[in-house]
Amino acid sequence: MPSKPHCQRSGSPEHAAPEPSRVLGVYPQKQSGRFMQRIKIFGGRINWRQWRRVAELAATHSDGFPLHLTTRQDIELHNLQRVDIATVQQGLAEVGLTTFGACGDSVRNMTVCPGCEFSPEGLDLMPIAQFVRHCLEQRQLIFTLPRKFKISFSGCTKACAKPWLNDLGFIGQADGRFRVIGAGSLGAKPALGIELNRSMPAEDIAPLCLAAVELFHEEGDRENRRRARLRHIRERLGDDEFKARLNDRFDQVRTRESWPLIGPVRSRSGATLQHHLQLPEGNITPAEAIQLADVAEPRGSILRLTLEHGLHLYGPESIALPKEFAAMTKAPVIVACPGCATCPQGLADCWATTQEIRAALSTVDCANARINISGCPNNCAHSAAAQIGLIGLLRKDAGRTVPHYRALTGGGNGTNDTLAEPRTIVPADNIAETVKELLS
Repeated sequence: MPSKPHCQRSGSPEHAAPEPSRVLGVYPQKQSGRFMQRIKIFGGRINWRQWRRVAELAATHSDGFPLHLTTRQDIELHNLQRVDIATVQQGLAEVGLTTFGACGDSVRNMTVCPGCEFSPEGLDLMPIAQFVRHCLEQRQLIFTLPRKFKISFSGCTKACAKPWLNDLGFIGQADGRFRVIGAGSLGAKPALGIELNRSMPAEDIAPLCLAAVELFHEEGDRENRRRARLRHIRERLGDDEFKARLNDRFDQVRTRESWPLIGPVRSRSGATLQHHLQLPEGNITPAEAIQLADVAEPRGSILRLTLEHGLHLYGPESIALPKEFAAMTKAPVIVACPGCATCPQGLADCWATTQEIRAALSTVDCANARINISGCPNNCAHSAAAQIGLIGLLRKDAGRTVPHYRALTGGGNGTNDTLAEPRTIVPADNIAETVKELLS
């Protein structure tokens, strides 16, 4: 793995030109003159030609930095120079990939269970998700939302697309109808979503999404970004009044426009999960990415991105993997944002912490563990809802400012309405042993 940028805070960059658009997925890093480009991989579905192109662009423009997989089925390229951003975006567009809405105050990447089209117990929700995306992207209002808006689709009651963490989350039921969860988000003061509908027909999903976005556009707080998510409207109005307002808007949207009958499809057979690869720190080098394509593509493997820094390979038969990838099939699930490696808000080096935790757990059976590490209270790694969550903060120790973590346990990982509970605050240097104790 190539070395990461150091975590010393740099001065504010001097901008000779306007910042690249966040709506096009670009954020400035803490390193002066360097940028992160986020790429929307809709529903985590990416073909091998697209995967190779992303790896090639990273190899050329990311200055030795790996591809990073996010918790919303995006891929991030780090360490880009300003002059390379347009070239990278053009290269992505040539293979049908987009960066529009990957960041900024818009409808973010819609997440979908990575294998719902192959699961015998689930529903293939991609047709519905694609229609919702098409419907919303035709509306000018998504360019001027108060803040981001997130939608997820879970193909069965396992709810692996984490509906309680989203503005709207749809959970497929055995009868083809949907349980709807809404108005949840994390951040510094997290609050999970509430049930909006226990049994919604598929044809009502798109009009409900549009109704919620319209309500958010009109009533979201445009003065205080810390109170500018859909769930803050719910908190301001109260649950009952919020649901009444949303239902009124839903009725208006459903009657003013015609809506085609687009329902879920039953999952197809012929492909099973060959391998789950848990990427260390969510990172894979360009060379590793191309090597994986060279191994898996000729065997007919289908690639999917998970919501936890992982890759799924589906296909008609199992395939043998080189040892470096085989090791990833046994790795614990540790989700971590970059922290102070690249983010201006980062207070702790989450990727270094991840490496220390993996080393500490090398002799422990932790196959079912979920550990989520956020570099600051913004909770980008979903720590506040994790089985074991770590949230970076700074504290004084012998007169020095030292990175610490607040440790939490018992969360439902966004698959139910359970937040994690605070347990202790530990210096970052000691956190690996603390996690090991919490797991035991």
